[in-house]
Amino acid sequence: MKRTLTFAFVLLLSAALLAPAAGAATRIRQVQVEMGSSPPGALTLRFVLENTALRKNKFTPRRLTRIDFSSVPLQCMNAAGTGTTQLLFSRTLDVTVKVTKAPQPAGKKPKPGRYAFRFSYDFSGFTGLVRGTIDKSNRAKKPRAPRSQGTLSITDLDADPDHRDCNSDGLRQWGGLPLTGVPAT
Repeated sequence: MKRTLTFAFVLLLSAALLAPAAGAATRIRQVQVEMGSSPPGALTLRFVLENTALRKNKFTPRRLTRIDFSSVPLQCMNAAGTGTTQLLFSRTLDVTVKVTKAPQPAGKKPKPGRYAFRFSYDFSGFTGLVRGTIDKSNRAKKPRAPRSQGTLSITDLDADPDHRDCNSDGLRQWGGLPLTGVPAT
């Protein structure tokens, strides 16, 4: 009897070890931020959220993969250098920015179901920075959707001779916007 139980246990253990492990799943989410009111522009950030085989329903942010500017108003110097003009900046940047887990505040225990991840990206080709946080509050109703807050700053972008030294006129901020699913293309 003991030998049969041992054999059955070894057989089950070997079957579990030889079975292919389920891979991690991926979800694509984005946040769309309105930039400017007249005319309206938008900044869209796209993120990859992944889970692990052990935590199938727990998707956490891993990477920022796309930054999309759509008619974002910027203030620029005109060609003669005598005044300012407005540029409606549109560009899509495919990037790979690792999203890192934010440190826990000193002396505080982590609350279940709550997290915060941070990202920061310096643009190449022009001087600017986008940074932010993706978090999940434990105060929201279940299911709790991740939300984003952050800042965009463009300090020097030369688009063409008529639009040089373009800037975002300081920091553009957003806060508490939910990450939504990406529409099918």
